[in-house]
Amino acid sequence: MKFSVLKLDVGKKEVEFQEFEKEDVYGIIDYGIHVHNELKTYEIDPYDPRNIVIMGRGPFAGSALPGSHRLMFFFRSPLYGTLFPSAMGGAAYQFQYVGVDFVEIHGKADKPVVIILKNDGENLSVDFYEMDLEKVMEIWKDYKGEEGVYALTQYLLDNFAEQFKGMEFRIAVVGPAALNSNYGAIFSQALRNGKRMVGSEDWAARGGSGSVLLRAHNVVAIIFGGKKRKREFPKEDIGNFKNAKSIVEGVHKKPYNEVITNATVKYRFNPKLNTGGTFGGNYPAEGDLVPILNWQMPYIPKEDRIKIHELIMKHYWEPFNEEAIKPKNWTMCGEPCPVVCKKHRKGHHVEYEPYEANGPLSGSIALHASDISVHAVDAMGFDAIEFGGTAAWVLELVYRGLLKPEEVGISAKPEFTKDALIQNPIETSELNAKLVAELAHAVAFAKTEIAKIIGLGKRKASAILDEKFKDRLNYGESFKDYAVFTPLGEDGEINPTMYWAIGNYIPLPIQGRYWTFYEFGVFLEPEELASKIISSALGEFWYDNIGWCRFHRRWLKPVLKALFMEAYGVNVDMEEHAKKQLRRLIDYARKAGYTPVFWDSMRVIDLVAAGSKEFGNEKWAEKFEKDKIGTAREYLKKVLDAYSQMLGVDWSI
Repeated sequence: MKFSVLKLDVGKKEVEFQEFEKEDVYGIIDYGIHVHNELKTYEIDPYDPRNIVIMGRGPFAGSALPGSHRLMFFFRSPLYGTLFPSAMGGAAYQFQYVGVDFVEIHGKADKPVVIILKNDGENLSVDFYEMDLEKVMEIWKDYKGEEGVYALTQYLLDNFAEQFKGMEFRIAVVGPAALNSNYGAIFSQALRNGKRMVGSEDWAARGGSGSVLLRAHNVVAIIFGGKKRKREFPKEDIGNFKNAKSIVEGVHKKPYNEVITNATVKYRFNPKLNTGGTFGGNYPAEGDLVPILNWQMPYIPKEDRIKIHELIMKHYWEPFNEEAIKPKNWTMCGEPCPVVCKKHRKGHHVEYEPYEANGPLSGSIALHASDISVHAVDAMGFDAIEFGGTAAWVLELVYRGLLKPEEVGISAKPEFTKDALIQNPIETSELNAKLVAELAHAVAFAKTEIAKIIGLGKRKASAILDEKFKDRLNYGESFKDYAVFTPLGEDGEINPTMYWAIGNYIPLPIQGRYWTFYEFGVFLEPEELASKIISSALGEFWYDNIGWCRFHRRWLKPVLKALFMEAYGVNVDMEEHAKKQLRRLIDYARKAGYTPVFWDSMRVIDLVAAGSKEFGNEKWAEKFEKDKIGTAREYLKKVLDAYSQMLGVDWSI
C-alpha cells in the first residue's frame, strides 16, 4: 500500500515529504517496524535522538465508520526496552486534515520546541516554535490557575488558536513527568469553538511516549490540523456513510445500528447494570478480585476483600453513577461516535484504569478523594497506570518503613492496611489520595533524590534502592519484592493493566496493553494460556496498526478484511500478517537485548501462585503449595515454550 510521510528533523529544522509504498505495509505499526529496523534503533539508547517517534493515522481515517480515528505513536520504549505502540483516541480526526499519513520526528532541538503542522487546504506548512525550558517550567507550575499538561495546553491555545481559525485542530503536549521519569505520557484534549471539551481528554501514555518525545527530541507539544476535506479512497468511497454501512451490514447480516449498539453496550450504557463505560462496568464484574493496596490480594482473606469491594461499590461506583451516568455526562474522544464512551463528572474524565491505579490500588476507595490523586497524576503528564502502580509500591514501602515520607517527598505516612480501609474508608482514602498527589509532584519535578530514582520505574529504582538502603532490608529481600511489573531483559519493565489476570504478568514483546489474555479470575493450562495470548495479540495488533478504537473491536474484527478489499482492493491475510509482524517485534526485542526473564518480584510470584488456588486450578495450586518458586519457573517456562512453538520463534527463558 502507499502512504505519505512527513519527516521532520527538529534539530536541523528540516522538513522532507516522501511517498512510501511497500507490499506488506498496511498501517502504522507495519511502517514503524520497517523504519526502526532500517535505522537499527535497537543498537542505541532510547533517549538517543535517532529513536524516532512516528505519529500517524490509519488507512481508514476519513471513513464514515466510528472508531477509525485513533492517532498512533510508535517508538522504542525507555521503560520496556523495545518497540512500543501508544494510542490516542479520536485525535486522528483532526490529524487527517494535515494531509499526510505519518509524521517522523528526528533529531533533537536545542531548546524545547512546539511543532506546528497546518494545512490551509492548498499548502501544508511546518513551523518550529522554540521556548526556553524555564518558560515551560513556569507554565507547568501555574498558568491561569492550572498546572502541567492542562496549563501548557491552555497557553498554546491562547497563543496559537488564531492561526487555525476556521480549521479543525488539536494540541498534544507533554508534562514535567516526561522530563523526570521514564513514564511520561502525551496528552491531548478535543477542542470545540476554541475551548477544551470537558471529558474528552485522551492520552498516548503507555511505554513512556512523552518521555521519548521530550528527552530524545526536546519536543514539548505538537499542534496539528487544517481545513476539512474529503479523503480519497482508491476503490469504494467509505467516507460515504451509505457505502460504509453496506459493507458492515454485508458482513454481519444485521442492520448497522444494531451491530454497532450491541457490540459496544459496555462502553455506552448497559441497561442490565444501569451504568456505562469501563469504570461502570468493571467494578461490578470484578468483585473481590479488584486490585487493592498494591496488589496485596493474596494476603487478604476473601471475606475482607468482599467487605472492601462492597465499600468500593458504595463510595466509588455509586457516586460515579449518580454524578456521571444519571445526568448523562457522556462525550466523545474527538471523533463523531455513537458510543460516547467518555464519562465525566465535576470536571473529571473518569475511566477505570486511571481511577483504579491511583484509587483502590493506591489505598483510596472514595471517589471524591481519588479525584485529587488522579487529577494531579494526569496534570503532571504521567502514564496514569504506570504511576498508580508506582505510587502504590511507594506508599507500601513508606508504610513498612523501608522508605521515609520526607525521602520520597510526601508529608505523612500512609494508612495502608485492609483494616484502615474497612474501618475508616473515607478518612483513609483522603489521606492516601493526598499523598499520591504529593508524590506525583515530587517525581514529576524531581524534588528529592529518591523521587528522581523513582522516576526510573519500579524495577530500575529497586536496583539502586537495594544498594542504598540494604540495612533496611531483611536477608535476601529486595525492594522489587513489593513491586508489581512485567519484566523484560535485564532492566525492562511495565506495569500490568488493572486486572488480576495471569496473562498480564507474562513477558511478551508488547505488554501493559491488551496484547495478551487479560481475563481475570481464570488460571489456564500453560498451552491454553499461550494460545489465548497469541489470539488476543493478533487482534490487538490490527486495531493498533490501523489506528482503530478497540472499543469497537467486536464488530470490526469480522469486517476488517472486507474493508481493505472494498476501500483499497487489497486482499490481506489478516492472521498470517499479524503473526509475521509479531515475529518481527520479537526479532527486534532480541536484537535490543530484551528477552523474557523469570519474575524477579515475590509479589508477582505470589499473585500467580495465589491465582491458581483462587481461580480454581487444583492441579497447579497443589504444585505451588509444595514448591512456589520452582512451580512458578515451570509454569512460566511452559507458557513461553508453547508461545514460541505456536509462533515459530525463540521467545523462551
